[in-house]
Amino acid sequence: MSPVRAGVAIAGLAAALALALVARAMRPRPALPVYGHLPEFHLVDQRGAPYASGAMLGQVSVVDFVFTRCTASCPRLTGHMAELQAGLERKKSGARLVSFSVDPEHDTPPVLSAYAAHAHADAARWTFLTGPADDVSRAVVLGFKVAAVKVAKGADDYDVTHGDWFVLVDRKGDVRGYYPMDDPGELDVVLRDALRLERER
Repeated sequence: MSPVRAGVAIAGLAAALALALVARAMRPRPALPVYGHLPEFHLVDQRGAPYASGAMLGQVSVVDFVFTRCTASCPRLTGHMAELQAGLERKKSGARLVSFSVDPEHDTPPVLSAYAAHAHADAARWTFLTGPADDVSRAVVLGFKVAAVKVAKGADDYDVTHGDWFVLVDRKGDVRGYYPMDDPGELDVVLRDALRLERER
């Protein structure tokens, strides 16, 4: 094959590949599944203000479950939330972040407020929730279907074992995704899916 013909063939192949990639990108992706609905709850935020489940309706939300005394997974989860906050800000997204304390007996609003400040949480976007232990448990375990169990460490001390998940909730309150945060790559997926839900009407 002559150099000219080879060049034409390569250019044609490159053009075909580019068209295939464009067609693939334009092909509609399947809708995100619906895993359930936002549980009803009445808690308080880090300022001590009432915060009920209805406050999450009307915008996309990403939810996680942490406690302030945790030294294992919670610093990583909160760090990922901070990264997500920055990513949403860069994308001019209105999505919100909601962190439930799974140790509400210790995590009073002032404790959560200090924790939020340490995480550089934007109070206009990122809310930390606490309240009566039974109410929190109903919301987290029965509602979001995420494990949270107190484990005794001694006569007057305990730990909390809980699921390391981010949960994606759409504007209508439908749960649309569970993302395991032991995989750093999942954070990009959460951001992509949150932005995708914002585009849905």
